[in-house]
Amino acid sequence: MTSSQIRGMKLFFGKAKCDECHEGVNFTSNAFHNLGVGADKKEPDEGRFEVTKDPKDWGAFKTPTLREIARTAPYMHDGSLKTLEEVVDFYDRGGIANKNKDVKIFPLRL
Repeated sequence: MTSSQIRGMKLFFGKAKCDECHEGVNFTSNAFHNLGVGADKKEPDEGRFEVTKDPKDWGAFKTPTLREIARTAPYMHDGSLKTLEEVVDFYDRGGIANKNKDVKIFPLRL
């Protein structure tokens, strides 16, 4: 591995804790999480709540795989982030505050 790849791996499994949701061979837990994407909109997407009607599912969306991620822009369930740099910045800021934001989403201060 190159030194850049090693730095990325250390960040992924270390400070950024990406592996807590993007795990295993498919780099996904297949779980649902609320990152706050779209929660700041006038009419936010309710996410999994629309199916389950469980209040804890409000704003939660399935964690996608990271396989071929560089080829699958735009990002997030609503396509609101156009580049991987925007995704990293979003996570670095700690997502968007809302009533159900997952505790695993917090400012990373990279």
